[in-house]
Amino acid sequence: MVTRDFREPEVENPMEPPRIMIKPLPEILDEMEGNIEAAAEAARRAEEAAKAARGAAGDATTASKEAAKRAEEARKAGETAAATATQAAAEAAAKAEETARAARHAAEAAVRKAEEADKGAREAAEVFKKAAEAATKTSREATEEATREAEEAIKAAREASAAAKRVSEEAAQRAEEASALAREAAAAATVSADEAARRAEEVALKAEETARGAIYAAEEATRKAEEVDLAAREWAAATTRAAEEAAARAEEMAVAAKEAVEKAIEAANVAGKQADDSRQAARAALAELAKQVTAETAAQTDEAGRNAKRAAAAAFHAAEEVDRKAESAAMVGEEAIGAATQVSGRIAEMADEAGKDAKKAAVAGFVTADKIRKKAELADIAGDEAIEEAAKALHKLVSRAGELAKAAEEAGLKAEAAARQAREAAEAAMIAAGEEAAAKAEEVKKAAAEAVSRAEETARGAGYVAEEAVKKASEVELAARETGALVEKSVKADVAKIERLARLAKRDVEEATKAAIAVAKQSDESAKVAREARNEAIKSPTIETAKKADEAGKKAKRAAAAAFHVAGEVGRKAEAAAAAGKEAVEAAFKVSGKIAVRVNEAGIGAKEAATAGFEVAVNTRKSAEVADLAGDEAIEAAAQALHYMVSRAEELAKAAMAAADAATKASEVAREAAETAGKMSQKVSERAEEAARGAKSIAAEAIRKAGDMAETMEKAHQDTVAEVGRFSAKAEEGLRLANEALERLKGIASRLLTQWEAVVIVLAITLAAAMLGVALASIASP
Repeated sequence: MVTRDFREPEVENPMEPPRIMIKPLPEILDEMEGNIEAAAEAARRAEEAAKAARGAAGDATTASKEAAKRAEEARKAGETAAATATQAAAEAAAKAEETARAARHAAEAAVRKAEEADKGAREAAEVFKKAAEAATKTSREATEEATREAEEAIKAAREASAAAKRVSEEAAQRAEEASALAREAAAAATVSADEAARRAEEVALKAEETARGAIYAAEEATRKAEEVDLAAREWAAATTRAAEEAAARAEEMAVAAKEAVEKAIEAANVAGKQADDSRQAARAALAELAKQVTAETAAQTDEAGRNAKRAAAAAFHAAEEVDRKAESAAMVGEEAIGAATQVSGRIAEMADEAGKDAKKAAVAGFVTADKIRKKAELADIAGDEAIEEAAKALHKLVSRAGELAKAAEEAGLKAEAAARQAREAAEAAMIAAGEEAAAKAEEVKKAAAEAVSRAEETARGAGYVAEEAVKKASEVELAARETGALVEKSVKADVAKIERLARLAKRDVEEATKAAIAVAKQSDESAKVAREARNEAIKSPTIETAKKADEAGKKAKRAAAAAFHVAGEVGRKAEAAAAAGKEAVEAAFKVSGKIAVRVNEAGIGAKEAATAGFEVAVNTRKSAEVADLAGDEAIEAAAQALHYMVSRAEELAKAAMAAADAATKASEVAREAAETAGKMSQKVSERAEEAARGAKSIAAEAIRKAGDMAETMEKAHQDTVAEVGRFSAKAEEGLRLANEALERLKGIASRLLTQWEAVVIVLAITLAAAMLGVALASIASP
């Protein structure tokens, strides 16, 4: 739909206008864009704060997990050290106990062997008193071996006890180191947890501040969005008001266009009536001329024909004016109907009614223009016929005057011939009759004289008549020549005027065509820009694209309105040029020579220019329709983009509020995670300290057991040494007794036994010594 810029009347309004009427729409759109950017920035900051809070919570969780992991490793290390210390202490205790047990067994075995040896020695002393010395020696050696082995056993027990004590000390040291590591790990975990808690708390505080900022920004964005929404509503109200005002203006224009069409119809009807009257007058003049062909009737017929052609031209002009006013009324009526669809209520009804009345008036105007145009064509044809018949009548009058002159001349010649013949006859009669015939001759002469007189009178009468005829013929010829000159002069003037009008019409059409081509090009460019702006606004709805689309749409509609106007001008001038060209071509046949060629060329040029003008008008109207449609689409896309931005601002405000809530929740989660991490690290530290204390107590218990075991082994060693001393004393006592017995046996043997018997005794003693050695060897071996 074509929109036109109309100057609004200035109306004083005592009330304060709304903001959107104070601030231009681009400034409001810029402010709304800034608010939307602030809301987006607040949402982004809130989102970053939420991310930071989540990252802090993750760091705190990671730190707590790391602290828990390190505490768990410390606990496991303490447990492992405690287990290792316990195991080492147990192994050392077991080894010490085994060594002590072996030493005890060895001592018991030595005691038992010693007892057995003592018993065997006693038995041997009793049985083999002679072998006492060897037995004593063997017993001493066995005793020394047993003592040595006992000392070795004691030494091994002491080494085992020392090893157990060393292992226990090492286990205790490792337990202490593990406890220290556990304490350090627990302390590091506590520090990490505290640091993570502090960082989480800082991040939580920062998140809270960011959340508060986001909330404030969201509230600000919401407030700005509400202001924008209020501005949008004000703009909508202003748009509605503007639409109502536009509808009212469209109604006024439709009423004015209707009245203009009605006035043009009245004027066209008057022109049509004048064309009818002039046509009837031309017909009446033709009828009078047909009845009586005179110079007066010919002049009257020519004047009536020219009046008919002038009335036809005026009727053509009136019909063209009615067409133009009707086209404008149809366009304005369409705009009024379109404006009525943008409003409601009584204004819409009045605008719609005015638009429909304007369109009805336009239809009536088109019908009237066609009717007047037909009357003008009939009057033009009647004028042409009257002028043509007047010219024919004048030619007839000129030819008739020539015939009358010729007839008068012939009558004079005949009168002269008759007089000459009468004179000759009289002379012949006088000669032939002679004297006798004198009287008769005289009579004849008289008669001849009378005849001559009559002939002369007749000749004079004929001459007078001829002179009168010639005079009248000359007068008629002169009048015909003057009339012909006047007619020729008038025809030439009319033809020159028609030529000038044709050339002017051609020039007007060419200029209008150039202007229409330029306007159509601008319309096409504005339509292209509007389509691009529309597509950009649909693809990326922003404030900038909305403003561009709105401006491009309005520019395209202005270009379309200009193109429609120019197309109408070109069409009207093309029709005028076509009519002027046709009239010039027809007028060229009424003259001859160079002027005919010139007028014919002017008519053909005007008709060609009119044809090109009609084509340009059609193309310009198409370009205007395309630009008008593109402008409507661009304005609609701008409105949609504006609505989208308002809804987007509301969504951003909601998103900012949601982000602020999420940041608050994330800060709470981070604080809870930090508290949980602190509690976990504290628990892990306590568990590590407890594990260290357990490992230390276990190591202390192992050391205590190892000390008890060492004391037991020392006591067992002392008991063994005492037992060995007692056994050595007994062995020495037995050895002494054996020596004494041996001495006694030797004395008895030297006194009582022979040499052979002495050899047998020695062998027995040797055997007893061997047996005693075996017994001692069995005692020595555990």
